[in-house]
Amino acid sequence: MFMLCLLPTAASAAPAAKGRPLNMAVIFSGEALPQSVVYKVKQGDTLEKIARRHKTTIELTKIINGLESDRIRAGQELRVWNVPFTIKISKTRNILALKCGKEVVKTYPVSTGADNNTPVGKFKITTRFKDPVWFFEGREIASGDPANALGPRWLGLGKPQYGIHGTIHPGLIGQSVSHGCVRMLNDDVIELYNVVPVGTKVTITD
Repeated sequence: MFMLCLLPTAASAAPAAKGRPLNMAVIFSGEALPQSVVYKVKQGDTLEKIARRHKTTIELTKIINGLESDRIRAGQELRVWNVPFTIKISKTRNILALKCGKEVVKTYPVSTGADNNTPVGKFKITTRFKDPVWFFEGREIASGDPANALGPRWLGLGKPQYGIHGTIHPGLIGQSVSHGCVRMLNDDVIELYNVVPVGTKVTITD
């Protein structure tokens, strides 16, 4: 879950200083940043439609605008993120870097595959799931079950059974111990999930 604050509306947000470094606090602040635009809601719009049109997420749009529900109204002005994020994962360093353009927004410690079995190459996020069910050795393990190794979020990488997800073993983050997926701390994977939509480019290197 993420915490929402009472924020100024998109139209009244103070302009951000030019050249201000991006970080998650700045992105979530609702400030008028060069990477965002003001969008006037049209009749028939939904947050899903607006997010898809701008290649962002419903979650980030709600955070930026201080929305506590999915309800919007025609004529409402929303600040919407409009520049794609990319992800770069280093298996050697067990670090995931979230980038916007050439700027690194944040780095996260991760776990990658034992025996070098996390694939390298260029991928895209193809699926996003909250509270994913884990199918393991013929069993269906529900979200919230202490045995569900996927944690609270799943970001699929378009390669069957490979993705970025949470963990039930936080003490192993930073080590090469997974079955091939990229594991993150649960709070970290929720934060990442909130900002990266389907289609986000992911590069994995040795």
